[in-house]
Amino acid sequence: MLPIAAPLGRLVLTAAASAGLVKAVSDGRGTAALRRLAVNGTKAGIRTSRAAETSVERLRLGAGDVVAQAYDEMGEQPPVPSTPQAGHDHQH
Repeated sequence: MLPIAAPLGRLVLTAAASAGLVKAVSDGRGTAALRRLAVNGTKAGIRTSRAAETSVERLRLGAGDVVAQAYDEMGEQPPVPSTPQAGHDHQH
């Protein structure tokens, strides 16, 4: 039942948003309603992106800790992380 809940929830939210948009357009508030919908969608996207970035960073740091501990237990010094090059092929 749980795997069906997420798609069903999205369908219900989409239907509700669509119904609200149709009502707003029919009332003559179409432009403002479209803008509000776009702003709210963008806010949700920004929040989701931030949450994903935080999770990825937490995983990256955790993996680094595990690797460092493994090197430490072997009595070795962990390698220094390499810094990515900017791709400049000229001098500043």
